Amino acid sequence: MNPDQARRKKAGGSGRYDRQVLLPDIGSDGQRKLADATVLIVGCGALGCGVADQLARAGVGTLRIVDRDVVEISNLQRQTLYSQADADRAAPKAMAAAARLGEINPDIRVEPVTDDFRASNAESLAAGVDLLVDGLDNFDTRYLLNDLAVKHGLPYVYAGAVGTGGLVMPILPKGGGQGQAVSWDAPTPCLRCIFPEPPPAGASPTCDTAGVLGPTIAIVTGHQAAAALSLLVGRVADLDRSMHSIDPWAGEDRRMRPGTPRQACPCCGQRRFEWLDGERGGAAESLCGRDTTQILPAAPGPVDLDALAARLNPHGEVRHDQHVLQVDLTEDRVRVTVFADGRALIGVGDPARARTLYDRWVGA
Repeated sequence: MNPDQARRKKAGGSGRYDRQVLLPDIGSDGQRKLADATVLIVGCGALGCGVADQLARAGVGTLRIVDRDVVEISNLQRQTLYSQADADRAAPKAMAAAARLGEINPDIRVEPVTDDFRASNAESLAAGVDLLVDGLDNFDTRYLLNDLAVKHGLPYVYAGAVGTGGLVMPILPKGGGQGQAVSWDAPTPCLRCIFPEPPPAGASPTCDTAGVLGPTIAIVTGHQAAAALSLLVGRVADLDRSMHSIDPWAGEDRRMRPGTPRQACPCCGQRRFEWLDGERGGAAESLCGRDTTQILPAAPGPVDLDALAARLNPHGEVRHDQHVLQVDLTEDRVRVTVFADGRALIGVGDPARARTLYDRWVGA
């Protein structure tokens, strides 16, 4: 940050945040807390873009953005930080997002990380952060993020969206927040209290097989950003701790009260961090002598290959029987072979790219 930027930041952005500072729950003290905060956003697709944009405009001092993928033309309908030029040059999402956020607010710091968020690097990437934000599209990495939140007592804003609906829930881990920038007395259930196990591979639709409505992303990320800002300014007692189920297409917004943490929860109750310790989670292995990567799902089958074939039929040539499904995907120009137990062979040699394709087309 150069001296002019430092002066603008100290002065509240030369009027940049005037309307926000007027809010009684924020004020000058809250704005300073935002400027001092560091947020880790894992995944910079539709959800990550929306949250990062709002947090940057609100003046959150440091945004660390992790994403393993590149910008594609089909992203532009809902991933609001990217342009046609980014898609044309297949720009890494984290880098393209950082460039755009720097234009939106030059007074904040953006730290782009073009990498796969995994057990071996999760704790180092979360070093020094005050809050975790979910911009993900797969359960494996969400359970990893949940383990990280519970182990280190970090607040975590979970979200997901597919089709016309989405979910949002803030997670305040049991025993967390002590001596940290964000503190709380009453914990919430963690993700594994609500969803003890991930669904089997292929059991749920993905954005690429079921589509996604742009306004749904805007509403979901609005709820996420509001929860994040509330936590960062210390407005914890009045935080809405519900799980919101939102479907603007159907005109539905439901709140589900998640209750209290489960003592039997393997993560926050028994403090077993199976994803963070590398005991669980989908594994990727490049096959020797072939431009192919094998993906082993976190929750092995059985996969309903008939249902998966129906979802993939619009996207390529599908062949399957009761044992195996093979599809030549038109958009990605890659062959994907899925077995009845959820194991898959992806026709690329790069494990990170293979995981992206698996999450995109097979999902969980």
